[in-house]
Amino acid sequence: SQHERVPNACIAHLQARMFLLVFRRRDVAVSDATHGRVITGGLVKGACCAALTCAIADRSYRLAFIGCHLVTGMLERLNDALRKILDAFQSLLSSEAVVFTFGDLDYRIHTTYDDALKDADAWATVVRLTTERSVPRLAALDELTRQPQVNIDACGLAAFWTPELNFLPTFKCIKGVAGLRYDRGRVPSYTDRVLFRPGSNTDVTCVAHESVPAVTSSDHKPVSAAFEISVGFGNVHGDIVDLATSGSDEPPPAAPARPEAAGPNQHARIAQEIDARQRWGDPQAHIPEGERVQLSDRSSEASSSRDRPLRVLAVTLNCGDAPLKAVELRAFLRHGRVARRGTRDVLADVVAVTLQEVKISSLFARVDRLIEAHLSQHERVPNACIAHLQARMFLLVFRRRDVAVSDATHGRVITGGLVKGACCAALTCAIADRSYRLAFIGCHLVT
Repeated sequence: SQHERVPNACIAHLQARMFLLVFRRRDVAVSDATHGRVITGGLVKGACCAALTCAIADRSYRLAFIGCHLVTGMLERLNDALRKILDAFQSLLSSEAVVFTFGDLDYRIHTTYDDALKDADAWATVVRLTTERSVPRLAALDELTRQPQVNIDACGLAAFWTPELNFLPTFKCIKGVAGLRYDRGRVPSYTDRVLFRPGSNTDVTCVAHESVPAVTSSDHKPVSAAFEISVGFGNVHGDIVDLATSGSDEPPPAAPARPEAAGPNQHARIAQEIDARQRWGDPQAHIPEGERVQLSDRSSEASSSRDRPLRVLAVTLNCGDAPLKAVELRAFLRHGRVARRGTRDVLADVVAVTLQEVKISSLFARVDRLIEAHLSQHERVPNACIAHLQARMFLLVFRRRDVAVSDATHGRVITGGLVKGACCAALTCAIADRSYRLAFIGCHLVT
C-alpha cells in the first residue's frame, strides 16, 4: 500500500502465464522505465525484462529485472536457454545497470556431486538431509553452482552472484500443506532462484535471502532476496556465492535423478567462450570467504574516490610452451581484481600482463583478445601493448574504462644472450585529480 506500480515496467503475458511487476515507493522518483518483449519457446516457458532508473539521495541507479520460467531439461539446454535470454535482453542490460535474474530456473539437486551419496537413493537421501536441516550439504549438491565451471562461463552466468542458500529446498512440495512435505515424484531441489550482477559504478550488498514455507497454493515455495545498492566500483557483499568460481573443475557423472541428462560435459572450445564473453561480458570478482567484511566494516572509498590510491595489478606467466586455456586465464587474471588482505577485493585501475613462452599456433595472434575477454571492465591501452613472435612473449596493458590514460608509448623488444625477451611500455594514468607515470618492463631471462 505504500508503493505504486511503475506502469512501463510491468508485464503480463497470457500465453506464458506469467507476470513481471515492478513497484516503487511513492516518494521515490523513477524514470526511463521500459521493457522488452516476452520470450517463449523451447525450454523457456516465459522470460521478460524491465528496466528503470531510480533516483534516491541525489544519486541515480539503473536497475534491470529479468523474470524467467524454465522447464525441465538436460543441464546444457538449461544453460543455453539462459544464455539466449541474456542475449535477447542485452539492449536493456547496460554495464551501469544492476541486473536481477530471478524465477523458476529449474536447476536441481544432484547427489552425484558427492562421492559418498552418488550410489544412494536420491530422493530418500535428500529428504534425510532436509530432515537433518543439513543446508550446507544440500547446497554442495546444487546444480546451478556446482556444475562444471566451463559451462557457467560459456553461458554468461559467470557474470552473476547468487545469495548463499540458508533454507531448505523449495520444490517439489505437496500442495495445500503448510511447511515442507516433499512429493515422492521429484528429488527436492532449489529451483526458485535470485541471481544478481552489480553495475560498473555500484556496490551491491545482499542483506536477506529467505523462503516462505507457509504458502500452500503451489508445489513451489516463494523465495525472496533483499539488497542494498550504493555508489561504488562493482563490489558485492553479504552471504553470497560467486558463480565465476563456484563450479567444479571436472563434470560430474550423469545424474540418475534426471534420466534425460547427457553424459559428461565436454570443455567448450575457446573460440565459443570468447564469443560468449564478447556478447555478455565477464564476472567482476571472487571475494574469498575469509576476506568478506560486515556492513559495519565497509570502506568509505566507494562513496569518496577523491583520496583513493591508484590500483595496479601486475601479472606474469611463463606458459611453458603450452597453449593458453581460458579456464587458466580466469584463475590467474581474477577478472582484474586486486586482493587486499583483511578486506574486500577491488577492481584494478591498470592491469599489466606479461606472458612468456607462448605457444606458436593459430591462437598466438589472438592472445590479447583472449585475455581481454576476461577483463570485461577494462580495455587495452593500444600503444602500451606489445606482441613479439620471435621472443614468443606479450606485454599487455589494460585500463579500467573510466580511468583516463595518456602519453602511452613502448620501446623495441630486446633479445639475445641471456635475454630471451624484454619489452617496456609506459603511460600516464589520471585518477582522483592526480596523475601517475607508470612503466612496465616485461622480462624473460634464461639460466
